[in-house]
Amino acid sequence: MLLRLQLIRVTRRLRARRVLAFSIVGLVVLFSVLANAVMFFLFDRGVNEGIEHFGDALWYSVISITTIGYGDYSAQSVGARLSTIVFIVLVGLTSFSVFFGMVVDLVTESASQLHKGIGQVMADDHVIIVHFPDEARVRQLIDEIRSDPHHKSEEIVIIADDIDELPFREPDVLFVRGSAHDAESYERASARTARMAIVLSRDYNDPNSDAVVAAAVSMLESVNPDIHSVAECLQDRHRALFASTRCDAVVSAVKMAGNLLVQEIHDPGVTRVVEVLTSNAEGDTIFSTPVPDSAAPVPADQLATSLIPREVNMIALRRGDAVITLFKGEHANPGDRVIYIAHHRHTWNELART
Repeated sequence: MLLRLQLIRVTRRLRARRVLAFSIVGLVVLFSVLANAVMFFLFDRGVNEGIEHFGDALWYSVISITTIGYGDYSAQSVGARLSTIVFIVLVGLTSFSVFFGMVVDLVTESASQLHKGIGQVMADDHVIIVHFPDEARVRQLIDEIRSDPHHKSEEIVIIADDIDELPFREPDVLFVRGSAHDAESYERASARTARMAIVLSRDYNDPNSDAVVAAAVSMLESVNPDIHSVAECLQDRHRALFASTRCDAVVSAVKMAGNLLVQEIHDPGVTRVVEVLTSNAEGDTIFSTPVPDSAAPVPADQLATSLIPREVNMIALRRGDAVITLFKGEHANPGDRVIYIAHHRHTWNELART
């Protein structure tokens, strides 16, 4: 009993040094199993029926220390019984219980850290959402991302410093609590291996929100220059803030909302069409596909006509900042993006085939 209490006290002090504690307690468990197996094999091999190989003794030792006790083997000799008392009852059971408890504590702590955003996220080719303006906004983005079959199973990592933990639990949605202007936050979010990012406005009532978003984009792309980033801009006059960043797209939410409100007054029904076309959750969707650098120019009007029988409606060409919607005399050139409405996304080779 004294030995058992002493072992508990030692392991309690070792908890503060987790790696060393795991190693020492694990070695004690291993020693207990092997020592009892050796003693059981030596003392009971000629006495206990069925003990022919050391593996039988090892099996008895493992089953005993885990308290399962199938009953297929039991100590018969005095020596084997004494070794079971010392190596299993006094040392083994105590060290095994402590070791198992440490494993449970580690798993529980790791899960809690991830939910509270203080751990390291292990993800690859994932989506990052920066800032958490409100739960409804973020969940709507997650639903839209997951509604696209190509992105249904992607991991999503949220970076924010104004919430203590995520107010909801979604499969493969992870959280990093930290400043969007701190490179360490992006390192913990595995931003170097992320594929794309959406940088939201932090506060829709903050007049400095666009500057905050632009700074976050700069920090993000300093960590991963190749990431495809889209930023939310509240005021169109603030677009110049993003000129020095490598942001792939800036979306002026307020301007778009205003455009739709006026458009709906002039042309009722337009807003509903735009809602459906820009959603992955219902109806056909607007997609874009790049024209590869190796592709030959294709007459835009011929391309649009050839797509109609395939239930693909080509509506525009994006060339830099220019949007081309009248195709006569135009070509889909390398570097352009073909904008179209369809049931699902197509590659350029699929669109260009005749």
